[in-house]
Amino acid sequence: MALLRKASRRLRTLSHRDRFERDLEEEMRFHVDMQTEKHIQEGMTPKEARALAERELGSADRFKDEVRDVRGITWLDDLRRDVRFGLRSLRRSPGFTVVALLCLALGIGANAALFSVLNAVLLRPLSFPEPERLVRVYETWGDKQLPGSVSVPNYRDWAEQSTVFEALTAWVGGSRNLQEAGNAERIRTVEATPNLFQMLRARPLRGRLFSPGQDEPGRSQVVVIGETLWRRRFGADPALVGRTIQLDGNPYLVIGILPAELSFPPLSREGIDAWLLRLPNPRIDSRGSHFLAVTGRLKPGASRGQAFAQLKQIAARLAKTYPDQQAGRSVKLMGLRESIVGETPRKALLILLAAVFLVLLIACANVANLLLARAAVRQREMAVRLALGAGRSRLVRQLLVESLVLALGGALLGLLLARWALAALTPLVRVALPVSGGIPLDGRVFLFLLAVAAFSGIAFGLVPALQAARGDVRESLVEGGRTTSGGRQQRFRSGLVVAEIALSLVLLVGAGLLLRGFLKVSGTEPGFVSRGVLTAHVAVPATTRPVVPRFFRPLLDKVRALPGVRAAALISMIPVQEAWTNASYTVEGRPEPPLPQQPMAEIRMASPSFFNALGIPLLRGRDFTERDGEKGINVAIVNEVLVRQQFPGENPLGRRIRMGGDMKLEIIGVVGAVHQAGLDQEPLAEVYLPYAGAEGDYGELLTDAALVVKTAGSPGALAPDLRRAVRAVDPGVPLYKMLTMEQVISDSLASRRLNLWLLALFAGIALALSAAGLYGVISYLVAQRTREIGMRMALGAQARDVIRLVMRQGSRLTLVGIAVGAAGALALTRGLESLLDGVSAHDPLTFLSIAILLAAVALFASWLPARRAARVQPIVAIRNE
Repeated sequence: MALLRKASRRLRTLSHRDRFERDLEEEMRFHVDMQTEKHIQEGMTPKEARALAERELGSADRFKDEVRDVRGITWLDDLRRDVRFGLRSLRRSPGFTVVALLCLALGIGANAALFSVLNAVLLRPLSFPEPERLVRVYETWGDKQLPGSVSVPNYRDWAEQSTVFEALTAWVGGSRNLQEAGNAERIRTVEATPNLFQMLRARPLRGRLFSPGQDEPGRSQVVVIGETLWRRRFGADPALVGRTIQLDGNPYLVIGILPAELSFPPLSREGIDAWLLRLPNPRIDSRGSHFLAVTGRLKPGASRGQAFAQLKQIAARLAKTYPDQQAGRSVKLMGLRESIVGETPRKALLILLAAVFLVLLIACANVANLLLARAAVRQREMAVRLALGAGRSRLVRQLLVESLVLALGGALLGLLLARWALAALTPLVRVALPVSGGIPLDGRVFLFLLAVAAFSGIAFGLVPALQAARGDVRESLVEGGRTTSGGRQQRFRSGLVVAEIALSLVLLVGAGLLLRGFLKVSGTEPGFVSRGVLTAHVAVPATTRPVVPRFFRPLLDKVRALPGVRAAALISMIPVQEAWTNASYTVEGRPEPPLPQQPMAEIRMASPSFFNALGIPLLRGRDFTERDGEKGINVAIVNEVLVRQQFPGENPLGRRIRMGGDMKLEIIGVVGAVHQAGLDQEPLAEVYLPYAGAEGDYGELLTDAALVVKTAGSPGALAPDLRRAVRAVDPGVPLYKMLTMEQVISDSLASRRLNLWLLALFAGIALALSAAGLYGVISYLVAQRTREIGMRMALGAQARDVIRLVMRQGSRLTLVGIAVGAAGALALTRGLESLLDGVSAHDPLTFLSIAILLAAVALFASWLPARRAARVQPIVAIRNE
């Protein structure tokens, strides 16, 4: 309590400084007046009494200083004087100040920009109450226990048998056609169990949210609208609550508006527009059908470990009870944010944060070098101050304050650079990372910026301050102001340059490895021809039945008739853009393995001419015809991966596979393999079904189908005609997510491109800073050895001899820096292995090429001052010295 009272008193004093000074003056006058009155009563004249009282009480200024010390005011006065002196000192050296500020702005600004991204993705708390208690629950399967979706019966068993959750909810993402006022658009939706908002503890902006029992038959046609859609599409009309809207041709009662900050799932790149109740569906709600996402809120005091142990026990019981469907399956728990972000983006961001911190260290080393050179120039100034009685600790404090002022200026300039960088990065970040909304420079970022500025000021200012205050007073004064640099200081400056070169090599090697990995992945043949292909999604409501004759065939006829169209087709999922819609299958005539051991294949529904439109080669057999699938799906086309797995050395045509229980499919064709899950993933086994069978078990695959149009000219120019063709067939069907196939591939590489560009940018900044640091050190050495160089040239040395002499020092520092950096890179680039594909983290070609590049830049930085030294006139150099 005494400490609190003392601190409180000091804060009051600081906040009312003027009143404190007036009180101090009045108190001093009061004591003098009292003492004077006492002496007058003893018989002195007023003048004599006043003089004696002042002598007895001592110096008024010393009294005030003692009181200020007690109240904690003196240090503030000293700080203010130090700041003002530092600003005057920096203003007297504009060249030094500008260069130092630019170095710090680059280092601090890069750190602020990247930390803003990391803060938006990893640190900014979710908007729900107690978000740390929200977890995502997965089913795991296979030998590697890969996390996956959950079946409806398993979710129900978890919810009924677990005791560690306040609420456990199941949901599935999707989309619906919103048909209002003659204008249709595709909106993003979530279908969930009624306890979704109870689990989130969300409160509506207007109306109400779901409540238990609403998923009962006849009570489930309700919807909660997101605030963003409410404002954009309905003009924030408060009367929307209680009205009915049309989703996929069905009426839904709007019961509430959810605030934008409470959107679920959070951090969604595109955001969610509406939430619906998930209806029971006996056809797919089986234990072998896995498609649900499950999220839960832990009870107070319950840990993730306890929840995992309990769910694992339930999963083990289910595996014994239902061995055919559950053998080899277990569970996995992750924090909600962790599950959304993913392990790879998290690791990539942390690696980039470490890289940008290395850039800051290089910037600090550069400024420290500048300060050491400046300290040599200020030796006489420091000596005079020491001779006049200043303490060495006082000088160190003054120089550190000057460094902190410089760091604060660099931070302010870096903040501007960070804002510009974020404006350029935001579009790429939104595609590559789970970020909803913008990337703000919020309070957490500003605190980080202040911490970085303080660290930088101490990091680059401490050693130069100690060196400057350590100088010999007599020697510095006798030298008459000549700037000298001791061997210890020069060795330290050279060590800083070696560290800069080493750190730059680490960053450049990392960027080089990412570039090689990116080029390798982006150069992967996707298995199809992307040039001249336009894609667009069409979502047909369930009321448009039968969907193929009523919508898809007329649409394809109109698109194929457009000028410049070479081929047009439909596919349930575009390669590279989407994957992981799969099912198990068996080969007829072979022993049927247990369900967990049955092979898996991606399932696609395709129209005739799809393979032609994308240039996927037909290796055997034939393509689909319009009649395939009309009387039920009984034929299929498989890719070469499935053939290699199941029919090596055999002719697969005419063989039968069984999927979905009783669906027997005759293989009528074999096509080339495409990279469905991305260019960095190996092609998967794939089964194509005829789109004419869309009314059967796999008909839901075509509720969100994609048009694939091969054009003779620019695919983008076809977009308006494509929209008109869709409106001509059905004005209530929206066309959305229209991209060229090249854009689809480009977007799939967005996260890799972001990592590459950021690390390459940091490496480029580091290279420029280290080259500047080496240039500064060599230039300083040349200036120190001007007399020696003049004497050598007077005695007959040639210009090439002088250049060789100067560059020898730069070459030595460069070689040492490259050696140290190579050792560091070998150790640190192991962290990049998960971000590389087909490229070793110790790739010798990358190490060698980066070392050569760095050596060339460093030697050029050494050659510039060497060339200037070779032009020194001997007589001028000797006379000036």
